[in-house]
Amino acid sequence: MKPVRLSLNELLYRKQIALKTLEAKLSGESLEKARSDYHARRLPRPCGITVHVATGCTYRCAYCYIPDMGFSFSEYRLYGLRGEELAYALLSNKAFLPGRKGTFIAMGSVGEPLGDDVLFSKSIEYLNSIERHLGNPTQISTKASLDTEKAKRLAGFKMPLSILVTIVTLKEHNRLEPGAPNPWERLETIRRLRKAGAKPFLFLRPLMPGINDEEAEEIVREAARHGAYGVVVGGFRASPSILARLKGAGFNIGEIKRRLRGALERGRQTPVYTRDLKEKIVEYARRRGLHPFLAACCANNYAAFLTTGERIPCAGLDFVEGKFCTRCPVLCEEIPVEIDAGEVTANVRKLTGVSEVEARIDGFYIELVGPGARRAYRRLRGWRKIIVETAYRRRVRAP
Repeated sequence: MKPVRLSLNELLYRKQIALKTLEAKLSGESLEKARSDYHARRLPRPCGITVHVATGCTYRCAYCYIPDMGFSFSEYRLYGLRGEELAYALLSNKAFLPGRKGTFIAMGSVGEPLGDDVLFSKSIEYLNSIERHLGNPTQISTKASLDTEKAKRLAGFKMPLSILVTIVTLKEHNRLEPGAPNPWERLETIRRLRKAGAKPFLFLRPLMPGINDEEAEEIVREAARHGAYGVVVGGFRASPSILARLKGAGFNIGEIKRRLRGALERGRQTPVYTRDLKEKIVEYARRRGLHPFLAACCANNYAAFLTTGERIPCAGLDFVEGKFCTRCPVLCEEIPVEIDAGEVTANVRKLTGVSEVEARIDGFYIELVGPGARRAYRRLRGWRKIIVETAYRRRVRAP
């Protein structure tokens, strides 16, 4: 296999070209609107940089965290940026790198992106702009029921697109997801997407101990039968309001409380231990012929491989420590890469203002060495560290 060239300089050059292209097209008002938008400032999460099609949701899922974040449970509001404004906002973000080897994009974190015709059209507008101006691997998570025409529209994108269809219960959806399409409609959505040529995955998240974990194998089995490429198994974060809603819906929350990894605080989400349950589902998914993932970024990377045929290490870097890596067909840790250590050194010096430092490539790490190594590492934080690690698909460390 020919080595994959990884270069921050190349991604930054592409970024400048894309910025200038959009600056020539957009009005001064649009440029200022995009530069001042939150998308131009937020740092990427582990799954990628989140893009909001809408804020708020009417599905009223009992386990949902958006009320704790101040978003509505009774209505949604379309996000205020147009497609090209969104692309420019992302390009204006110092932590964002465009292209197939750049930052992963995740749509659908604080609102349903495909739930009705208005939301679907807005998502298509954003996806069109991402494809035309950015080209980044993109995921979109949904609980919507999509007809054949909408499935074909999503399948028509040439850029890498991972579609995560959330199904967490087959039996308790009336209590857990009172406003959402029923799970059997979502299974049909998976079937239609697969038939149209898209890359659908089951999104089994959240996994709630004592509530839906006993249904997991049946959900995976049905997803496999309907054509999912794989399953992303996600954990659960609880808050006092989420547990109150679950209890109010008639669920026993004792097992969740037993597995809490910290104290409950109002407005704060506390992780719930689910690793043992996830590992069982991973093994079962393999037996059913599905590729299992413990991180959404890995499914995004696999969808990009299926779309382009290029094996490129995942931007989430789960393969480095291996904690969430399930060794999917991309096999990130086995991909030969070409990285110019001199380029890395020059960029670290430029980003930190420290000249007494050099960068060495040591396996899956960028090792900072020299008299200024520790000082450079302290300064290489936030967006600076993110773009270095994203571009070179390596973790940065110092003695």
